[in-house]
Amino acid sequence: MKKLLCIFFILFAGMGCLPAQTDSALISALVKDIEASQVKQDGEFYRGMFEAYRECDGSPHNYQPDNNIFFTAITAFTLNKLTPHLTDEDKARTTNISKNAAAAYPYYRNPNGKPYYSFWPANSPILPHAFFINRLSGMLAQGDDSDDSVMILLASDNNDNDNITLKERLIQTSNLKKRKINSTFKKYRDIPAYSTYLGDNMHPDFDLAVQCNILYFNFEKKLPLVAQDSATIFLLSEILKNREYMTRPVYVSPSYVKSSVLIYHIARLMDAFDITILELYREQLIDDAVKLLSKATNIMDRIILRTALIRLGAEVPDLSINSIADFERTDQNKFVFFQARAAFAQPTPVKQIFLHFNYLNYSFYCKAYNKALWLEYLVLKNRNVNQQKN
Repeated sequence: MKKLLCIFFILFAGMGCLPAQTDSALISALVKDIEASQVKQDGEFYRGMFEAYRECDGSPHNYQPDNNIFFTAITAFTLNKLTPHLTDEDKARTTNISKNAAAAYPYYRNPNGKPYYSFWPANSPILPHAFFINRLSGMLAQGDDSDDSVMILLASDNNDNDNITLKERLIQTSNLKKRKINSTFKKYRDIPAYSTYLGDNMHPDFDLAVQCNILYFNFEKKLPLVAQDSATIFLLSEILKNREYMTRPVYVSPSYVKSSVLIYHIARLMDAFDITILELYREQLIDDAVKLLSKATNIMDRIILRTALIRLGAEVPDLSINSIADFERTDQNKFVFFQARAAFAQPTPVKQIFLHFNYLNYSFYCKAYNKALWLEYLVLKNRNVNQQKN
């Protein structure tokens, strides 16, 4: 009888350990898979990049490879943040991934050597492989933007001079410095917050997720906080107070457009840094994330909402995916984290109309980044479990 009880206890204890063992195996498998998917030689994409694809939301959809640097940078950034929580072997792999990704960044850097970056390679046409719109490069030439710039510097082992130079540029192109924004709610137009774009000839534009990333950069790099930082934090707090991330997500974030993605960005910022005024909305964000999660159908929305809830300190139901093969059979390949909407900087009411005109909107996809987001959820979930045990 004692032997039977002993065997039962061992089996029961082993079953209790299975979730952690499964997660540990999945984490290592995902790191290896992401590393294997990194481009090994120049071609459609530069060596070190992760493949990304784009399609027009209007018919015909024209699904094409898109050599933007954005997904490579945010994948490297995500992996860098997870590295301290990985095994030594996985740490070596993620460090190598980030190092290889950095080899592609110079192609997207401002031709004058400034630490400003573009979505597509410098001096190249916009929207590669598009049927028509990329032929209008003279009218629609791309410029340096805040999002790519801060994410590349966050993902890089860069120097303080680059950080300071970029911060100065962010200030120079903020609202009211040279021009006044006309593409947001009238109540926000006098707020001197950071803008999405860094070009001298660009009208200021606000995007909640981009502004979260700019603030993350300024806090992470320990740059002196100025009036534009306070103004941007105030703007975010007003959008939270008015819940426009839920009711008007496309308008307050023309590039990210989905409430789930916006909550993900806000939660990431709040988890990393103590921003007192945003804390007022923690419970509200939790409630909204829970409501979205209860209705979410795409696997990636279900993942990033769980990640956001973990970061906000809420209880989260487990998500059971047993293998990379199972993950790839989900609808993750239909997940849109980022979009390009040509009407982003148009004045109201033009913006309100054309933001929803499919033929001016492009959706972007990156399987490697989807896996990085799943990896992030697994690592944060297990980090929390280990902290609770200790």
